[in-house]
Amino acid sequence: MKLRKAYIFILSFLSLSLLFSVCYYLSYQHALRQFNKRAVERSEEFAALHENNTPAPPENSQIGEDNENNNNINNNDSDETVAVDVQPEPIILPTTKFILEIYDRKKGTLEQIEQNPPGDFVGLTREEVEKYLDDYMRDLTLSEYNKGLLSYELISFSDKAVKLRKSYDADMVPYRFYVVVKNGYVVVYNSDLKSVYEYTHIEAKNLPEEDRTALSQGIYVDNIDDLYALLESFTS
Repeated sequence: MKLRKAYIFILSFLSLSLLFSVCYYLSYQHALRQFNKRAVERSEEFAALHENNTPAPPENSQIGEDNENNNNINNNDSDETVAVDVQPEPIILPTTKFILEIYDRKKGTLEQIEQNPPGDFVGLTREEVEKYLDDYMRDLTLSEYNKGLLSYELISFSDKAVKLRKSYDADMVPYRFYVVVKNGYVVVYNSDLKSVYEYTHIEAKNLPEEDRTALSQGIYVDNIDDLYALLESFTS
């Protein structure tokens, strides 16, 4: 009895499943046909609308196209002409001839040295070279100061050759050494007032008051002989 009920239940379940599947399939086919029908109708409507709104080409359309093509050609030519006329700014290349003139105003001599461009100059434009020279003069090295460098200037510039000139006059150097007291001891600075030439072991407290007063203001010395004479006077 129980087996019979189970059989009836399974058969009913399968029947219902089959019925639902058939209904779902029929509904799907109906919806698909309606969708295709509407898509065809919309396509026909769009094609008809497009055909009605498309204007007929004017009789002189070919002339207009020719004019437009000519304008495009002229514009292209104009662009090419501008591109050709614009030249890149020259720079110093590794192959550029680098000429350095050394002018000694005191002796009245002019020496010319031809060499490869220094690494600091390669790739620089004219404006950048002029800035480099200005910076060089504003922060002179001690050796250049002591030699009396007056100017460092650009004479000529191109990517083929560059000429610079350094002008010196040793008589224009106001002094070579600067002697002062620092931390209680006499110290000798170079003429740039930044680098130390010599630290002495001379204590300022052991000097006469007159020397201490002079050192408090700083003593300028022109040459090495005068410097050693001054230091010797402090120890005698």
